[in-house]
Amino acid sequence: MKVVVRLYLFLRDVLGSKEVALELPEGSSVSELLQIMREQYGLPDRISTGYGNLILIENDQPTGLIVLVGGRNIKKLQGMATVLEDGSVITLFPPAAGG
Repeated sequence: MKVVVRLYLFLRDVLGSKEVALELPEGSSVSELLQIMREQYGLPDRISTGYGNLILIENDQPTGLIVLVGGRNIKKLQGMATVLEDGSVITLFPPAAGG
């Protein structure tokens, strides 16, 4: 099955793209997707900033990373066990700060 991962803010710079298309086995979960993104595309677990380390993923859980599947936060679905479908759009973005 094919899914699309959309990246926002500094994740675009880190991974060198604003979007990644992936071919995954049927029944793959968000957990499996993030593992592939970490291993094959260089999605970092933490990023150094001018204010210290920003932890995105800790103990294989998105700590400082917002993950949406079809526009819905995985926290409102089945979390990391959320099963992806063919054509799913997964959005990844770090927490934003502004003022």
